Amino acid sequence: MILIPARNEGPRIGPVVTAARAAMPGVVVVVVVNGCTDDTRAQAEAAGATVITSAPGYGAALLAGYRHALQLWMTGDHPRWLVQLDADGQHPPEAIPAMVQMLRSTHLVIGSRLASGGGAQDWPWSRRLAVGALGWWTRRVSGAPVRDISSGFQAMQQSVVQTLVEDFPVDMVDANVLVRLWRHGFTIRELGVEMADRQGGQSMHSGWHSALYAGRLALQTSKEARR
Repeated sequence: MILIPARNEGPRIGPVVTAARAAMPGVVVVVVVNGCTDDTRAQAEAAGATVITSAPGYGAALLAGYRHALQLWMTGDHPRWLVQLDADGQHPPEAIPAMVQMLRSTHLVIGSRLASGGGAQDWPWSRRLAVGALGWWTRRVSGAPVRDISSGFQAMQQSVVQTLVEDFPVDMVDANVLVRLWRHGFTIRELGVEMADRQGGQSMHSGWHSALYAGRLALQTSKEARR
């Protein structure tokens, strides 16, 4: 299953869904609309996605998608993996097959801007520095082999999805969740991916909110590593 959380991404969601379906023909694409006030639902459905609704918030949308995946796997013959990507056009759907292929040898794959072969168009140096520093901190305090700790482009086996459904902190879903999965014994690998700049809309990592979030994330990741 391909999972795409989307909030007010009407101008962008259609091409993302179309590209995801082209990358993995026959695989169900599920868009989770959360707190939308525009035509995201209509555009996603027109592009061929299944659309479900969640409470507002990125974490709530992911959790709704994980639950939907488990229901899907119980009721039909579908591939037992999940790939999640953002609705804003940053994540290249053409990388999905390679990520799924890597799931044969690991539990979780992260599409990474910081791994070999990865990169980001028009990424501000301040954001690159912040993500790099948080990745270093995460590895230091937990041992989890992750550099791009804020990438929402991920592929995971069914066992990871099951664990997330049972234990998922919807208020903060970056490095702390990866450390939690690492503590559960799941293996994590990164695949270098070249990402585009978001194609309009508002990022949740912008302005002073980004600095505040980074501080909270570092603290929460440290707590997670000490459990």
